[in-house]
Amino acid sequence: MRFGVGFKEALAVTLLTLLVVATTTAVHLSQLTRVVVQEASRQASLVAQQIYAQSAQALARSAGNPRDVLRRDRDLHSLLDASVGYSPHLLYAYIADRTGKTLLHTERQREGTLAVPRRNLNELLEVDPVSRLVALYGGSQTFEAVLPIKLNDQPFGSIHLGVSTILLQRELNGALRQSMTFAAIALPLAWLAAMGLARLIRRPLRVLTAEMGRLRRGEFDVGGGVGGSDEFQELAGQLQRLGRELQADRIATLSERARLQHVVNQLEDGVIFLNAERRVLFFNHAAETVVGRPLEQVVGSGLDDLLADDHPLRSLLDDAFAGGGSARNATLVLPQAGQPREFLVSVVFMLDANQMMGAAVLLKDLESVKTVQSLVSYSAKLAALGRLTSGVAHEVKNPLNAMMIHLEVLKERLDDATPEVQESLEVIGSEIRRLDRVVQGFLRFMRPQELVIKPVDLNGLLQSLGALLEAEWQTQGIRLAYDLDAALPPVGADEELLRQAFLNILQNAGQAMPRGGTITIKTARDGRESARAEIVDEGEGIAPEDLERIFKLYYTTKPDGSGIGLSVVYRIVQVHDGMIDVQSELDRGTTVAVRLPLR
Repeated sequence: MRFGVGFKEALAVTLLTLLVVATTTAVHLSQLTRVVVQEASRQASLVAQQIYAQSAQALARSAGNPRDVLRRDRDLHSLLDASVGYSPHLLYAYIADRTGKTLLHTERQREGTLAVPRRNLNELLEVDPVSRLVALYGGSQTFEAVLPIKLNDQPFGSIHLGVSTILLQRELNGALRQSMTFAAIALPLAWLAAMGLARLIRRPLRVLTAEMGRLRRGEFDVGGGVGGSDEFQELAGQLQRLGRELQADRIATLSERARLQHVVNQLEDGVIFLNAERRVLFFNHAAETVVGRPLEQVVGSGLDDLLADDHPLRSLLDDAFAGGGSARNATLVLPQAGQPREFLVSVVFMLDANQMMGAAVLLKDLESVKTVQSLVSYSAKLAALGRLTSGVAHEVKNPLNAMMIHLEVLKERLDDATPEVQESLEVIGSEIRRLDRVVQGFLRFMRPQELVIKPVDLNGLLQSLGALLEAEWQTQGIRLAYDLDAALPPVGADEELLRQAFLNILQNAGQAMPRGGTITIKTARDGRESARAEIVDEGEGIAPEDLERIFKLYYTTKPDGSGIGLSVVYRIVQVHDGMIDVQSELDRGTTVAVRLPLR
């Protein structure tokens, strides 16, 4: 049987109240018994002193045997009787001599007899409260208050006053009834107070329970319905913080899930995740064409219900699940968009503590593999062609060098030649040098680049190039301006190749401003993973129809240009996994933007 918080709290408060009442009653009784005994002892002592005074007066008035004088004194008899009747605690009173023989007694038949010894009343004041209470309620007992009598400074006898515990109980019982009455009233009141307090406590608990239900349903703005400033409010604050943390965790989980799903969807290979019952958990876009339906429609459905009985993939899954072993690189012809295609299929089981939790089905399109193999073969042929072309270029370069040497020899021997011959020799030399530049550029473009990647300070590299060119450009009226991001991290690049690329860009910018102007060099971060460098000139600009062809090999708009410079720039940026973009307007200038990864 389960009890609620309200009942437990009411029971606890009631037991606590009972304990407090019982403890208070015990303390009260212990103090009350002491007070009653003290009061009885005080009254008995007062009565004994009165009897002592009356006895002294009787002995002073009459001569003779003191015992006989005390026996005959009527006033003393009357005082003994009145004392017992006056005090509510006294049971008897008597006067005894030194031998214990009773001289006077309120009970006349006991006069002349030996007195029965009784415990002294003051002993009850010296014992602990429990023993005193046991003595008072342990049966009918009689205690005595004793006052010695001296005659001529010599012990004569004693006055004895008997105090009955029955008479003391009467006074104690009244106080005990009051305590029990108080307990009888306090316990129901405590129970009612406990039930009211439990109701007050249950209200915020019910609110917190409802808030927890909202949190379980995915509503994270919880904890605001609990008012006050007590522990429940602190608990509500903790619940609010928990809700915010769960919301952040869910957002992070959904973000990671979306990122993972995005990555998996970008795969060219199909991926299907199944649970142990072969129900679909997830598949990417590449596998959607094989399944034939979107993921949103089939998630949670059995793959057997989605595939026909004669579907080759179903047969492969039946064999794999029945044997409990993974299937690797099985070649299957599967329908895709209504057309049969060859796939390389693998079934990989996911285990946790040797228990099968599900499986992943990997689908590799063999048509794509064949395409990649064809591209690789084509690339190998291109590489071989490049090597052959480089060899041809070298074979061309050697005769050019020989022609240049013999041309210089001819110039020396024909020093007095006619102007027409001298002009022809200059034309031949100019054309040989132009052909040599074309061959050199062709070699640089075709030769494979071996990158030496290291951190490069892009700002420092551009400033050093600007300082190199600024002295040359001063006579042409060209100025340099810088807008550099001081917090730009280093880029990972081959410094020499990067220097060559930016030098070509800057030289093109300077050649585009024959009337002078300002070239602005800018750097900035481009997102979290890239750096951006811009070269902005105020030159003649590029015509829109020429803008798409400026990076083509041998394309140039300059009379003496080779058409290789920007092609080399494009190749260098490309091998650095970067991007280059050119924007230009005629008679306004050109902006060349290079984006490089921060590696």
